Amino acid sequence: MTLVKQLFEHKLGRPVSTGEVVDLPFDLCWGSEMTVKWALDILRDSGFDDAYIAAGLAAQREKTAFVFDHVVPTHTASMASILVELRRFAREHGIRVFDVGYDGGIQHKILIEQGLIRPGDVAVGADSHSCTAGAIGSLATGIGSTDLAVALVRGSCWMRVPEATLVRFHGSLRPHVQGKDVALYLCGLIGVHGAVYRSLEFGGPGLASLAVTDRLSLSNMAVEMGAKYGLFPTDGVLADYLGDGVEYPSFTVDEDDAGYADVIDVDLGLIEPTVALPFSPDNAVGTHQLRHLLRNWDEYKDREDLMTGVAPLARRADENGAIPVDQVFIGSCTNGHLEDLRVVADVLRGRRVHEGVRTIVIPASQKAYRAAMKEGLIDVLIEAGCYVESSSCGPCIGIKSGVLGKGEVAVFTSNRNFRGRCGDVDASVVLASPAVAARAALTGVLAPIGDRSDYYADEDALRSGIEELFALHAAREGRAPLTGAADEVPAAQAPAGGGAGGGGSRAWVFGDHVNTDVILPGVFCQIPDPAEYKKHIMAHAGNQPFLDHYAASGHDLRGSVIVGGMNFGCGSSRENAPMGIKASGAPFVVAHSFARIFFRNALNIGLRLVEVGEFAYEIREGDRLVVDDERGELLNVTRGTSAPIAPPSPFERELLGAGGLVAYAGARVRAEQVRAEASAV
Repeated sequence: MTLVKQLFEHKLGRPVSTGEVVDLPFDLCWGSEMTVKWALDILRDSGFDDAYIAAGLAAQREKTAFVFDHVVPTHTASMASILVELRRFAREHGIRVFDVGYDGGIQHKILIEQGLIRPGDVAVGADSHSCTAGAIGSLATGIGSTDLAVALVRGSCWMRVPEATLVRFHGSLRPHVQGKDVALYLCGLIGVHGAVYRSLEFGGPGLASLAVTDRLSLSNMAVEMGAKYGLFPTDGVLADYLGDGVEYPSFTVDEDDAGYADVIDVDLGLIEPTVALPFSPDNAVGTHQLRHLLRNWDEYKDREDLMTGVAPLARRADENGAIPVDQVFIGSCTNGHLEDLRVVADVLRGRRVHEGVRTIVIPASQKAYRAAMKEGLIDVLIEAGCYVESSSCGPCIGIKSGVLGKGEVAVFTSNRNFRGRCGDVDASVVLASPAVAARAALTGVLAPIGDRSDYYADEDALRSGIEELFALHAAREGRAPLTGAADEVPAAQAPAGGGAGGGGSRAWVFGDHVNTDVILPGVFCQIPDPAEYKKHIMAHAGNQPFLDHYAASGHDLRGSVIVGGMNFGCGSSRENAPMGIKASGAPFVVAHSFARIFFRNALNIGLRLVEVGEFAYEIREGDRLVVDDERGELLNVTRGTSAPIAPPSPFERELLGAGGLVAYAGARVRAEQVRAEASAV
C-alpha cells in the first residue's frame, strides 16, 4: 500500500480509495501573518454566529498555532497593526503564538522541532511548504486561508486521496552533495508539473544514506514538483533523529505495490552539486555542466533547444564560465538548519566573503541559532563578513530583508526563483545548496565544487550529459501561446444563450506554468483588502496588451477570460491569486491543467476553472469563448471549435453550487443545528 493511503487509513481507521474525498480531522492546523489575517476576515464575514465560532476555536485550541515568520520583526505600520490584532485574537482564544523571540522561527522548522508534528499526524498549514513535515512520516500539506478559516472552527479539512509516485533511491551521496542537490535534480528530472496532485514518496536502498535534514529539503520541495505530499517512511534514520522514548506508528514503502502511478529510479552517486537557473526550480543543471556551457557559449548560444535561464547568466559570465554574484542568501525553510550552518561555516572559517557580495545568513529557528552560537558558528560567519539575522523567512518571500535590485544576480538556498519574487523583475535568483552558496559567497562567483573528474570520465562524457539535459528540458518546455489576431478566421455564430451578449468572453492568452507570483506578485500580498488585489493581477506575466486593456477597463474582466497552458497557478498557497482574478469579474479561467493549490483555493472561493487539455493551445488571443454546461463543452466561437470540459467531481459540484467552502460549511452547520434542535424536542 502507498504511504499516503497508509496515513489516510491510520487517521480515519478505515480503508480508503484513490480519488475519494474525505472529511479529514487534523492534529495540527496553523497559519502565518497574512494567511491568518485573511482567515479571520473570512470567518467574520462567514455568517457563522459568534457563539459557534467561539465554541469551534475553543475545541481546536490545542491543535492550532499562529506562526509569525514572513515579515518579523515587521517593517511597516500597517503590518504592525495587523499583528496587534492577531496577537489580541490569539490571547482572547488561548491560541499558541510563535512570535519574535526565544521560540520563534520558520513554521516548517519549529513545529517539527518542538514536537507539535509527529509521525502519523495530519498537519495542515496555510503555506505551500507545509509538506515539509512529510519527511518525518506526517500527512502534511498546504492549504489556503478559506480552508484555514473553516478548519479553525470545524477541526477538519476536505481532502482527496491522491495517486502516488515512488522515487526509488540507489547508492549514496558524493562529497559536497546535499539533499538540496537531490531535490533540484529531481525537480529538473520531472519538472514543476511532474507530480501534480500526487503524493511524492521516497524509498529504495539509498534511503538510509539520506539524513533527516536531507529529507526535509526533499519533502519541502515536493510542492515545487506539483505534489500534494512529500512522504518518507518511518525508518531507522528517523528513529535516531527523534531519539529514545518517542513512540509512533510504522509506515513502510512497499516497492512492489502496483498502486504507484509511476516509479522513478535515482542513483544518488551520479548527482553532482546542482543549481536551478532563473526563473523556475526545474531549470536544474549540474555546476560542472553549467561551467562547460558558459565556457563554450559560442557553441551553444544559437541552439533552439537551449535550456531556459542560461542566456541571461551567460552575459555576465567570465571567460572561465564563472558567474559574478551580488548577493548570497543562506537560510529559509529549505536550508536554514543547524546542519546547513555547519556546512557554511566549514567553507568560510578563517576566511572573508568576497568584497561586494552581500551574504545574508538566517537560521530557520531560534533554537538552531542558539545552537550555532554555542558551537561558535555564528562567530565564524560574522568574522567572515556575513550578516546574520534573527530567524524568519527573510529574502525568500521578497517583502522585507534582502530584496534584490534591477539586474542583480543572487544565489539563494530557498525553494523558488520565480521572476520578481525576490525583488526587481530584472533580478535573477539561482537556487543552490548551502555548500554551493557558501562557495559563491567566498569566491564572488557561481562555480563548481570539486573536480570534474569526480562526476565525468572525460569531456565527451560531460558533453553527452549536457545533450541529455537539453533533451529533457526541451521535452517538457512550455508551449508558446498562439497570439494571432482573431480576425484571421471568420467569426462563427455564437450558440443561443452564450455568455457576454451571445458573443462569448474574450480570451487573453498566457503560457505554461504561470505561477502565483505572476498572477499576483508577492509584494502586493501585504494589502489587507482583497478588493485591491484585482489591480495587480498578471502584473509580471509579460503580456503588455492585456495590461493596457485591463488598466483602461478599470481592472474589470467581465466579458474576458484568462487562458493558461499547463500547470496554471503553480507556486504558493497564497489565496490572493485566485481572489484577485475573482474580484476582477472574470467569469472563469481556462487552462490545459491547474496546479493543485490554485485549483483547491479557486474551488473554495467559488471561482470557476475550466480544464480543457491540449485544446488550450489552440485558443488565440482575442478568440471568444463560451462554456456550455448542458453539453459539457468549451466552445471557441471565433473558430467554430469545441472541447469537452473535464467534469467536476460530485463534491466539487457541491462546493461550486454552494458558492464556495464557507457557504458549503455554513449549510452543513445549519443542518446540524436543525438536527440537534429536532433531537432535543
